[in-house]
Parts: sequence; structure tokens; C-alpha cells
Amino acid sequence: MKSPYWLGCIAAIGSVFLTGCQTTGVTQKLHTEMHPPIGQVVSAEIGESVLERTRGYGAPGFRVKDLEFEQGGYRFFLPGALYQINYESQEGKSTAYGYGNIRSLNEGISISGSNFQLISGPTDSGCTLQVSNLNLIDRDGKLITNWVSGDQSEQQDENAIAIGGRTILSGSILRGSSALFAVDVPDNQCTKRYKFSDYGQTFRQELIYLGRSGDELSFKYREFSGSLARPAFSADLKYDLSESQTIGYRGARIDVIEAGNQVIRYQVQNNIQGI
Repeated sequence: MKSPYWLGCIAAIGSVFLTGCQTTGVTQKLHTEMHPPIGQVVSAEIGESVLERTRGYGAPGFRVKDLEFEQGGYRFFLPGALYQINYESQEGKSTAYGYGNIRSLNEGISISGSNFQLISGPTDSGCTLQVSNLNLIDRDGKLITNWVSGDQSEQQDENAIAIGGRTILSGSILRGSSALFAVDVPDNQCTKRYKFSDYGQTFRQELIYLGRSGDELSFKYREFSGSLARPAFSADLKYDLSESQTIGYRGARIDVIEAGNQVIRYQVQNNIQGI
């Protein structure tokens, strides 16, 4: 039987597995990020930013919302976070690493360490969560072996199976306790965002949705320097939808598609101007 295709890229069993060996490091630089992109229909809940402009030193990353997923009959939870992209391949694939954040949602089951990667290609929407070296421990403190294979154990002998349209390996390493599997994360839970370093030089402007009363929409505009809000540079804003479905502030133009006291759906026509 031939060795699985990924063995040439794994330095040691149980380490994080890679999607490609030809990669380059990602360095921090001065960057201005404006979110969301112009022309894209998006939504935000009350208290969330509908528009952001951030300038500072950082690197591209993946913003992942709270994620629940199932594998081998077990349920897991990955808390939302912003992961900096560490490597980019010559083919345009981006990779970010994470360690120890995955939690078990099964009563009496705990996790002893977990390594994972977030990966996307140049044209992918969303990303793929690839997990390795995840060990499950039962309520008696014993390792659970071969849990990820389940009834698919004979398929593992064929080296690879397809999950979510991608051909990857899924199983337990050497039929032991360290799991190796992948989960597709949709674009509403995994987006490309910049991860800025807080050196006191990061400056952020944001427009926050506060809700609707009749035809009136309420927002708050805020500016941040580093992690501190600047009260002198905040403003409470109100807009009358009966006059126009387009709202604006500091050069920004937003077309409101629908708005309520839970969610606003909108499309950005112009980004907010920098200070």
C-alpha cells in the first residue's frame, strides 16, 4: 500500500499537518482595512459594527465566529477569534495555526491538547478547519482510541476520503488516539480580516447599529486609538428612512435594505473617510 500523500509534509506524527510544503512567511506591515467590502450585501446585529476603517501594523488573518462541529459521533466547540495567517503558498493558499482552543461538548469527555489550522485557497469563500493531534479522554481518565474512524475504518486503508468536496485524510494517526480530520467552515463564520498589533499606533473608526424606532434608525460613531475609545470623538446619529434608504457619515454611504430591532441588512457604496 502506498503511503498517504501528506506524510512528506509532516515533521512528526501528531504535529499539525500542512496543505503544502512550499510556503512563505507572512510579515506585518502598515495597512488600512475597510470592512465590509463595497457592493457586498451583509448584515449586522444590534451593537455590532456596520462599517469599520482601521489603520495600523498587522498581517492578514481569519476571523472565525463561534463554531460547533461533529466528528466521529463527538461534538466540539471552537470559540470565535481572529487568527493571524502565518504562511501563504505560491498557489495562493493561506494558513493560520491554532493550539488548544477546541473544547468537548460531550459530558464526561475532555480533550488533552489540540492542534489545528485554518486554510483557504485564493478563490475560496469561508475556510477549512484541519485538526490534528486531538486526544479524547473519558471520565475515567483513559485515552479513547480510533474514535474518529468509527465505521469508516476500512475506508481509511484507501488513504483518503472526500469531506465537503475536498479530498483529505480523515482518521486516527496509526489507529491511535490522535485524530486527523477536516471541517468546512462557511463564509458567514470564517472571513479574511486583518489582525492588527496593538502598539498604540492602531487607529479605528466604526459605525455601530443601535436599532430602529418607527422609521428612525440609530447609530453610534466611535474612534479608537489602540484599544481605548476616545469619547471626544464619538457621536450619536439618527436617520429617517421615510426620507431616504441611504445613510451617510464622514463620506460613508450605506444603502439600507431592511432594518429591525435585531438585524440590519445593508450594502456599502462608499467607505468612511480616514482622519
